[in-house]
Amino acid sequence: MKFLDEYDVIVVGGGMSGVVASIASARGGARTLLTEGSGLIGGLITGGRLTKPTGLIQPGVYQELVTRAAGYGGADATVQHSYWGSYTGVFDTEVMQRVVIETLDKFKVDVLMFANVTDVLQAGGSVSGVFVQTKEGTQLATSAVTIDASGDGDVAVLAGADHMIGRPGDGLVQPMTSYFRILGVDFPRLAEDCRRHSGDVSEIVLPDGAGEGNDPYILKFFMTGFGQRIQEARRQGFEWIIPRDTLTMKAGRLPGEINVNVTRCQGNALDARVRSHAALEVRRQAYCAFDFLQRYVPGFEHAVLLDVAPVLGVRETRRITGDYVLTEADVLGEARFPDAIGLCNAPVDIHEPGGVRATMTGVGSGYGIPYRCLLPAGVSGLLLAGRCISADHIAFGSTRNTPACALTAQAAGAAAAMAAARRLEPRAIPVADVQRALAAEGVVLGTEPADRLDQT
Repeated sequence: MKFLDEYDVIVVGGGMSGVVASIASARGGARTLLTEGSGLIGGLITGGRLTKPTGLIQPGVYQELVTRAAGYGGADATVQHSYWGSYTGVFDTEVMQRVVIETLDKFKVDVLMFANVTDVLQAGGSVSGVFVQTKEGTQLATSAVTIDASGDGDVAVLAGADHMIGRPGDGLVQPMTSYFRILGVDFPRLAEDCRRHSGDVSEIVLPDGAGEGNDPYILKFFMTGFGQRIQEARRQGFEWIIPRDTLTMKAGRLPGEINVNVTRCQGNALDARVRSHAALEVRRQAYCAFDFLQRYVPGFEHAVLLDVAPVLGVRETRRITGDYVLTEADVLGEARFPDAIGLCNAPVDIHEPGGVRATMTGVGSGYGIPYRCLLPAGVSGLLLAGRCISADHIAFGSTRNTPACALTAQAAGAAAAMAAARRLEPRAIPVADVQRALAAEGVVLGTEPADRLDQT
């Protein structure tokens, strides 16, 4: 076994949550390692084509990434509005990949890719390092604090933390998916068709004053619907193999580029065979959806299928049991907490486990996310960030969205840097110190009833 190095903070998982947490940690003064099992950094916001944040992005690392992407002409940083609330605009995945890499370089985060965590170094319930498997074999990296941003809660489970999976009763999880991209779409024709069939469109965003040509629609167009048209196509004999009754589309950066969200594969992604099947099945479904669009939707007659996202979108696996479990009542009741580390307005976004529906439920003025949700019960030296934080199945429908993940990652990175500098366990850090650091960034914490997000 090879000893890799000693760090102040190790962040496991190079998706959006890991990127934000590692940058927040590094600019808090901690020598930081970010590990990632694949060869792609950024996860779903780059390789997964998840380019539309579902909710308002608060100040901090994630907002800075979007702002930098906008500076390259690869993002629309303006606030948009939906029936469930407000959100910050879309971005181009490759531009986002660029600014992620540049920002990691700027803050001197040490990045180790193609490295899968296989075990933790632990004594007395306290994590002090991780073992990673690489082409050289097993390597050990040690740290004062570790952040689990793996999405699946891999580090926490290896450390012995309890966890929850799926909804109560049957344990079913939200389905896996992958976006796919189409080029050559005639947006004016598509927009006109959506207007003429408004009863078959549940949500649509169109640029003001758009006329001829595709340029005005770049990073602006968004729609969900076509359920009636899918049913009519099936009655005509079209083989619709996708277990979903509507589709969602959003314009990309290139003229005539559209990103489609419709594929759906049920099953627990922790099962390697299920996950492997899903990686192939979402492609079969993408080909089906493309054929449907070409045949039944004006504007797609001369379009071409460009690609299917290389990163499989896993919506739900483990949720680690923390010192506090965020609940459905908290999220829908606009709860505020004394130890909140961010106010989140992301809707409860649930793709029905085992079914075909997708629902979005607004959360009003938002809810605070307690710092305690980032602390795995019974384990010290470890913080949670992103999708695996402590929440029940319904609350998770909101906390899994990228604005919420960014809030928890920002807080975990800041807290980890403080804990490492003071040689304290993350629970021993006064939450007021973490809150002050976040408030200095401009984060609305969600501690007071009067806390609101700017939705202009």
